[in-house]
Amino acid sequence: MVTTDDALEPVIAEGRAGIVTDQPDIAAFLAASDSKYATDYGIDFLDPAVNATIRLRPAWVFGLDEADFIGSPTRWRFDLGPQKPQAY
Repeated sequence: MVTTDDALEPVIAEGRAGIVTDQPDIAAFLAASDSKYATDYGIDFLDPAVNATIRLRPAWVFGLDEADFIGSPTRWRFDLGPQKPQAY
C-alpha cells in the first residue's frame, strides 16, 4: 500500500509491488521523472544494485477531497489478472 502525505486530499493505492530490474523499464521511468522534475539523472542513479525502483500494480485506488467530503470519495478497481508471480 502507498499513500500521499496530504491529509486533506489523500490518495491511497493498494496492489502488488515489486522491484524493477529491467533496464528499459528503469530507463523509461527515469526519463519520465527527469522530464517532470526538470532533473538529469543518469541511468546509474537507479542501478538496481544500489537504488531500488519499485513498481506498484494497483488493485484499487481511493481518493477524496476534504473540501467536498460527502461528494468526492472515489474508488477505482483494477483487474490484476491471474494471481501468479510476475517478473518485473
